[in-house]
Amino acid sequence: MQTTHHPHKAAALIEQAGPGYRPLTKVVLLALRSDGRVALVRRARHPDRGQLALVGGPLGPAEWLDEAACRGASQTLGIGVGVQDLELSGLLHYRSERGAGRLCSVFATQRWSGEPRNTAPREYSEVVWADPGGPPADCRPLTHAVLNQCVAGTLYSAIAMPAATTAPADGAAAPAAENAAEAHGPGPAWGKTGPFTSSDQTSSARLDTRGTK
Repeated sequence: MQTTHHPHKAAALIEQAGPGYRPLTKVVLLALRSDGRVALVRRARHPDRGQLALVGGPLGPAEWLDEAACRGASQTLGIGVGVQDLELSGLLHYRSERGAGRLCSVFATQRWSGEPRNTAPREYSEVVWADPGGPPADCRPLTHAVLNQCVAGTLYSAIAMPAATTAPADGAAAPAAENAAEAHGPGPAWGKTGPFTSSDQTSSARLDTRGTK
């Protein structure tokens, strides 16, 4: 399904905060090479230093989901991606390692300008091209969950991440560590981006899956 881009509304018309469930929304982009491998980034700072994360981060104020995916690609990989080249991959409603409710919108693309490279060296140490059907063991839990969902061709999943059991090595307080991880982000068998390789690997954190492509 190809995404549709809508122009910005005037700031005065943006919906005001009100009652209801308003979790942090994360937007990630799966940049896929012609060999089917996906770009992941290795975190250079705590929390989760040394682990592989998704390209992306929180949705900005007054920002459209597809715009956030393109921004994440530019800021993290130094590549230009047009909204017309994005493919919506899925949605995860998940509980973070410390129980906070989160949403994660996943896009994918095989089209971009420029050569992918690490353009956020303060946050990440390297770009790793991984097999989505068999990702490295040192991926963050959310990274595993997103890749598992996309390989399965599932549109929507409800997931609880494994509970955090250790404090960050630099001694940061647990809530602050979680907020930092969310702020810096992570950043299938469908459509123009081409299929992932099928895999029997499933996330032990998966609680429920509803709806398939």
